Amino acid sequence: MSKYLRWIRQNLNNIYRFLITSMTIILISLLFPNLGNFKYEYQKGKPWMHETLIAPFDFAILKTDSEVLQEKDSILNKFYPFFTIDPSVFEKVTEEFNTDFDKKWKKFVSSKSFQKSNKSKNSIQREHDKIKEYLLSYFKNIYDTGVANLQNELKEIGFKEPEYINKSVNNLNEVVATSIIYTPKSAYQYFANKSKSDYSSSIYQSFIQELNIDSYLMPNLFYDKTMSDQVKTSMLANVSLSKGIVESGTRIVLVGDVIDDETFIVLESLKKDYENILGSSQSHYLIVIGQCLLIISCIVLLFLYLRNFRRQILHDNKKLLFILLFVLLYVAITTLVLNFPRVNVYIIPFALITIVVRTLMDSRTALFVFIITVLLTGFLAPNGFEFVFLQLSAGIMAIYSLPRLERRGQLVLTGIITFLTYSIVYFAFAITQETNIADIKWENFMFFAINGLFLTFSYSLIYIFEKLFGFLSDVTLIELSNQNHPLLRQLTQYSPGTFQHSLQVANLAEAAINQIGGNPLLVRTGALYHDIGKMKHPIYFIENQLSNTNPHDKLEFDKSAQIITDHVKYGVKVAKKHKLPQQIIDFIETHHGAGRVQYFYTSFKNKYPDKEIDEEKFTYPGPDPFTKETAVLMMADSVEAASRSLKEKTPETIRDLINSIIDKQVSQNRFQNADITFKNVNQVKEIFTNALINVYHARIEYPKENK
Repeated sequence: MSKYLRWIRQNLNNIYRFLITSMTIILISLLFPNLGNFKYEYQKGKPWMHETLIAPFDFAILKTDSEVLQEKDSILNKFYPFFTIDPSVFEKVTEEFNTDFDKKWKKFVSSKSFQKSNKSKNSIQREHDKIKEYLLSYFKNIYDTGVANLQNELKEIGFKEPEYINKSVNNLNEVVATSIIYTPKSAYQYFANKSKSDYSSSIYQSFIQELNIDSYLMPNLFYDKTMSDQVKTSMLANVSLSKGIVESGTRIVLVGDVIDDETFIVLESLKKDYENILGSSQSHYLIVIGQCLLIISCIVLLFLYLRNFRRQILHDNKKLLFILLFVLLYVAITTLVLNFPRVNVYIIPFALITIVVRTLMDSRTALFVFIITVLLTGFLAPNGFEFVFLQLSAGIMAIYSLPRLERRGQLVLTGIITFLTYSIVYFAFAITQETNIADIKWENFMFFAINGLFLTFSYSLIYIFEKLFGFLSDVTLIELSNQNHPLLRQLTQYSPGTFQHSLQVANLAEAAINQIGGNPLLVRTGALYHDIGKMKHPIYFIENQLSNTNPHDKLEFDKSAQIITDHVKYGVKVAKKHKLPQQIIDFIETHHGAGRVQYFYTSFKNKYPDKEIDEEKFTYPGPDPFTKETAVLMMADSVEAASRSLKEKTPETIRDLINSIIDKQVSQNRFQNADITFKNVNQVKEIFTNALINVYHARIEYPKENK
């Protein structure tokens, strides 16, 4: 048992990589549809490049989307929305009217103007009953016909006002013209005209006007969404999706025939039935196995690339997980979008893969991950060849347009270039397939525009992935290398000499990395922070000593050495407190490696030749550099510091100094863990020599003025 546990512990990273890869393959397989693949590739307007195709079985010829949509529109033109009369409205109105009428009648007949008419009580009562019945009859007629704000109600639900509607009264429907339906305004206008005609010269005309009939006019006819939707759905369900049948054995297309519109529709119909039959047949499991093999092939290609060109990514579990999750995410998004027919697959910003992976890793890896993702999703997307070609064109242009992400504005330009690439390539495909420019699906250009807009959100995604997976992008490096960063401002304030030294080291290291290859922005940022630990005791470092007094003169050599070596430990502590990325902390830890504080070590040895030396007190905590960038920084730091002590700064003395320092570091195996060659070391020597000669070049002595 212990043998197996030991084997598991020894191979834990390999087991982890195997598990996340297996899970990725399984999840992608589950996202793939259970359909077979039609074995022929074809494009509208192109010749049929395969053998003569004979119908293998009977199948229906499907209508095009535009034909189905046109037929549905034709049916909907005959659809009349349903409106229901609410009887409670009339009941409420009549109740309020009866109460108000009697109150206002009493007030009216007791007025002085009416008293002059000398009407008898019987006459007044007859007029009371007659007018009340007249008005109630009017209300009944109006509300039986229906009062509605048709225009407003139909506008809210996105429906054009029809000529007819279905009016429902007590569950009985009748089709009525919308022209006879009243609105509150038209109902009052009708009453005003009628009352003037019937009571134009009557003494009761003023009373009728005082009743404010318009206050009793309100809608009682309302849109019935439930009934309308049910009937509409039932009508649309009767739309046939096919327009004929091709019988088994019928010749569909000959070799070399140009695929016209009609043949293309027949081929699309055959393809759909063929894939459905394969997916539901006994060969279903074979289809799944085939899909798994295709997915495994793509993942193997990805691993072969990483193994041969980016082994460090393959051995970094977080980076590998990031790549696999990114691929899985895009397959999942593509599957989801394809379930919504109204949303085009080109709305998915595949070019975002190149931007994010390029920013967090490198261009070649970004391109390869992008290609693998597009190949996998190409099995899902309709018109696979067109899809893959479009995505590859847009993705490659995105990489070229964004060599290094430094500003948010660059993403806007990349979005525009991606949109133009999609549009031009798609238009080229479309005009070769369609005989008429009007037949091109122009709405796809809207999806291309949305796709380009999505790319502008890359900045936020990069920040999220940085925090989740521990990446360090150029964007973050630019922010950290800004001299207004709080930590660099502190270094300028408390250790101005150290800050100037760091600037010179940054210039040397950046120039060297630009020449031998590496990340110049990373090495520059690391150089600016590599000596922040000197802020604890700045006066103990010679570049910060403004007078000839050296505090080390009052200390024992081992104490002085301890102060010097402690600046590495304190620098790491400060960096972690300010949450600097680990990649920057690596520069702080490794810029002296595990070397000695040679000056104090030699001084101690000379003063106490017989005393046993505690090597640890004179040794930096390390570790030694383990990347090309940290190795170059170690060289630049030592060379820049030593060059300040040269009494005679000539090209020969500078060259000899640089050679002796770097050769000594090489002989002490300081760079054995770093990916740097002897050729690189010689190149670095030459770059440092030229740079320092330019820094310390001779200056003209200005003549003194004669007094």
